Amino acid sequence: MRNDAKVGIIERVPHLTTEESNQTMRLFYCVHLLPCLALVGCATMSPEECRQANWEEVGYNDAVEGYPASRSADHREACADTGVAVDFDLYRHGYALGLPYYCTRQTGFETADHGGDFATQCRRDTFPDYTTGYGEGLGVFALKTEMRQIELQIDERSDQAEALLKQIAQLRTARDNAQLSDDARRDARYQLGQLESLYSSLNQEIEALTRARDDVFVEIDALTAAFYRSL
Repeated sequence: MRNDAKVGIIERVPHLTTEESNQTMRLFYCVHLLPCLALVGCATMSPEECRQANWEEVGYNDAVEGYPASRSADHREACADTGVAVDFDLYRHGYALGLPYYCTRQTGFETADHGGDFATQCRRDTFPDYTTGYGEGLGVFALKTEMRQIELQIDERSDQAEALLKQIAQLRTARDNAQLSDDARRDARYQLGQLESLYSSLNQEIEALTRARDDVFVEIDALTAAFYRSL
């Protein structure tokens, strides 16, 4: 029989909503995960947490936060020096209770939308909504990738246009320099015409790319808004 003093949120599982568990997950990422990423070999649990652990609750929290079940091995390593052993049966039970709160359509969408890998713990046959959401998110991610590629092209063309402007300014100075020979000024006028034409073409291309980027952005915004309205 488990120690009642260590019984935590597992007993409250039926009363938790999906939104509450999502808020718990976001809070964990902000408060715990980000500082940990700055450290090398960040332990999953402190010695005190190991000694006080309710392994059913730990498994539940890991599932809700999106960790794979293999994280229990990380806990075992973190707690090894304390002499505390992970109760894997309790951990797996809690983990199974927590999975439905992570493997949702919304989580799938947001994972794919941000370029994340499919969470293998969210088995397709058990959590079809996660799979559906992930597929929807992939569509948005593909559009974001397309938009980034267009932006790179815009940046490249803009750099080229800026370089042309410098050359055009120099040629205009040469064209208007009365101290240069007629041939030199004539050559400057010819080159100036060529570069101004090229500059105009580049600007037209930049404008077309900008319109294309804006169209993709509108599509991304519409798909994302439609998804969240459908929840």
